[in-house]
Amino acid sequence: MEDKSKTERGCFTQAEELFEEIVAWLSSDMVCGLEHSELEQNLYVNGNELLRRLLQGYLDRRKKAAVYTIKPWQRTAEQII
Repeated sequence: MEDKSKTERGCFTQAEELFEEIVAWLSSDMVCGLEHSELEQNLYVNGNELLRRLLQGYLDRRKKAAVYTIKPWQRTAEQII
């Protein structure tokens, strides 16, 4: 079960966490020894994952906010009665 602070941050929690990890990684001394191509590859992989998490957060938020209405011609016999 998620703790309360994570749910209060909304649907973008996972994306925010990954972004913070990327910034921390780029700020670390570990990155200084990497070749340019290694740095780019890591950013490419984590950047795509970040975009995926942002999209998923948007879809989750949209799903929570969606109001589904049934149009009259879409009603079943049980819904009419």
